[in-house]
Amino acid sequence: MYATTGIIQGNIVLTDDYTLENYNGKKVIITVLDDENQFSTVSDEKLFSVSDSLINQNIEAYKELAK
Repeated sequence: MYATTGIIQGNIVLTDDYTLENYNGKKVIITVLDDENQFSTVSDEKLFSVSDSLINQNIEAYKELAK
């Protein structure tokens, strides 16, 4: 599993993460965070907590992708 951030413009997700080239052709799950302060800095602890929560909420989708 790999995680990165980006922004949506139209139907395209933009990111500056060139590591994504290694995953060309792979299935992805996109989680859109509806937050007015998109560029706020958060602590690692809060980020990991939010990440774990999102994974738990979407566990069935991850299992489906793994098939």
